[in-house]
Amino acid sequence: MIQVVPAIIPHTKEQMEEEIKKISKFAHLIQIDISDGIFTPVKTWPYNGHDVNYFEALKTEEVGWPKWEEVEFEAHLMVKFPENIVLEWIHTAVSSIIAHVEATHDFQKVIDICREYNIHIGIAIKPGTNVSLIKPYADQVDFIQCMGSDILGKHGGELDSKALDQIKILRGLYPESIIAIDIGVNEDSAETLISAGANKLISGGAILGAESPETVYNYLSNL
Repeated sequence: MIQVVPAIIPHTKEQMEEEIKKISKFAHLIQIDISDGIFTPVKTWPYNGHDVNYFEALKTEEVGWPKWEEVEFEAHLMVKFPENIVLEWIHTAVSSIIAHVEATHDFQKVIDICREYNIHIGIAIKPGTNVSLIKPYADQVDFIQCMGSDILGKHGGELDSKALDQIKILRGLYPESIIAIDIGVNEDSAETLISAGANKLISGGAILGAESPETVYNYLSNL
């Protein structure tokens, strides 16, 4: 079964609320893409200085995520040294954390913190990264998330053919694993990605930018 997860790149609280409201009409899980401007060239909320008070309130559970009673959230941490901030994001009441194997020399610490708090953990990898880096952690994580491009932090990126090769290799190495793909996921590429071995599709621009986001979501879900 193919799981489809819409992705949001938050820049302000208002923009995030609007996009969550749009997606929550049909999706039950949303991935929030967080960039620190160090691991990626882009800074997103809350690291861009916008609506920091809202993030602080989320961490103390004074407020919840928009539509939190209807949907769950994954935090995709495109940040350097995720082990230093993962607990802050866990405290916002996300159901899953995704962190990059390239961003830390201590991915085990990220796993250990997530397990301590019963949070699902995904390990993300860029198409230019050797898949051997995942090996020590593959049987400890809940899913592997391949990135469709080495350029992170924005919607609408083109799918790198190296990502397809990576998915095929990982499916061969870990036949029972959930393998996600993020960036370049749309109506044209989805079948090829699934044939390569992906069974979780993360789609941002293709869903959010569509005239009918629900139609695209349903199309991808029914492949």
